[in-house]
Amino acid sequence: WTRIKKRARLFNKEEEEDINSESLYNEADLKEESALVKDLDNNCEKIYKSIRNQALEGSQYGDVRPLSAVCTSSMSLANAENIGGKMPKFIATGGWSGGIKIWNGGEDHFGSSDDGTRSEASPLDLLGAKNIVHEDRIMGIAMKPYITSTTSTEPLTIVASASIDLTAKLCRVKLNEEANVGDSMDVENLNTKDNQLRYDIAECAHLKGHAARLCSVAFHPTGKFVATTSFDHTWRLWDVETSSMAEGKELLLQDGHAREVYGVGFHPDGSLVATTDFGGVVQCWDLRTGKSACHFLGHAKRVICSEFSPNGFQLATAGDDGTIKIWDLRRRRPSASIPAHTNLITQLKFAHSSSSQNGEFLASSSFDGTGKIWSTRNWKLLTSLQGHEGKVMGIDVLDGPRCGVVTCGFDKTLKLWQ
Repeated sequence: WTRIKKRARLFNKEEEEDINSESLYNEADLKEESALVKDLDNNCEKIYKSIRNQALEGSQYGDVRPLSAVCTSSMSLANAENIGGKMPKFIATGGWSGGIKIWNGGEDHFGSSDDGTRSEASPLDLLGAKNIVHEDRIMGIAMKPYITSTTSTEPLTIVASASIDLTAKLCRVKLNEEANVGDSMDVENLNTKDNQLRYDIAECAHLKGHAARLCSVAFHPTGKFVATTSFDHTWRLWDVETSSMAEGKELLLQDGHAREVYGVGFHPDGSLVATTDFGGVVQCWDLRTGKSACHFLGHAKRVICSEFSPNGFQLATAGDDGTIKIWDLRRRRPSASIPAHTNLITQLKFAHSSSSQNGEFLASSSFDGTGKIWSTRNWKLLTSLQGHEGKVMGIDVLDGPRCGVVTCGFDKTLKLWQ
């Protein structure tokens, strides 16, 4: 439309009227588009107002040693309708003790008590735990994109973890039929048989092959594949469905980095994967060919994390230099550089692509002891989350209209902001 208007100015008035009459869009289409943009702007204003009013809603000691990673679950609209519109929100944490815990992420999670009534779980209630998953500290954790079931016979979701013990593991999360909803959930005494939690966490696959410590793990948008990065200068792609306890099914081994590989993130449509290394290089790989599609240089130090925007054409990276860089995949150059933190940035997470969030903000965590939320429209700071006593090791966004954010820290705590 803009090109047509500019071209029309080069001709006389009669020709301009002819071009306008043959416009690509009729008046009805323009009105519909204008109404849609107005709705998006109004929704964005509500989201930003909610974020600016965020406060600490809950805090929980998550482990006896520091927590190093956190992730949240998300559900498709179809699955939400299948269970009556109630969306269980899960938070998974991993720490230096090598264990994985599942926490309640909101008021939409329900369970059944002995008398058959529905009882509501409070935010940050402990729902499941497996104290020994890895022999050493967990560095990265990820949850399968969509909760697929709410029955006791099938797993609700799968949690992937990466550790410095040279392995990654997949754990199924299922309903525990023997659990009593009314039982107390004692975080410090999980080894006792009397303390049965609502969900059971069981290992289902070992992913072995890396020659050095693992750093990060991420699920493919389809949930069928998982990627891991390592200090051995490589990243690998694994098949979730065919991997087992005896052997992990490796689909791709990529060794295109010259330094230790740390961050990994998938494009929303699953065609690209971005990896980062300690040399300050960001690589974008085409999964259809297994080759590098492009690379970005701009960080002064190590790059720790990478995250694709839900819009599909922006990539956010951050690391040791305290800056967040936004890369335009269409032009293959940086579109913004944010002096976000005063210390190393540990994790980046965009808002969900659901209608309630629409990818309108970006969350970051840092060793400077804060989590921050940024507008994706102008990359300005919306709010700063201050409450941890020390380094903030991870951050993630809860799906839903309340725009909840969870953080975990070196102070062994898990915090919920809403």
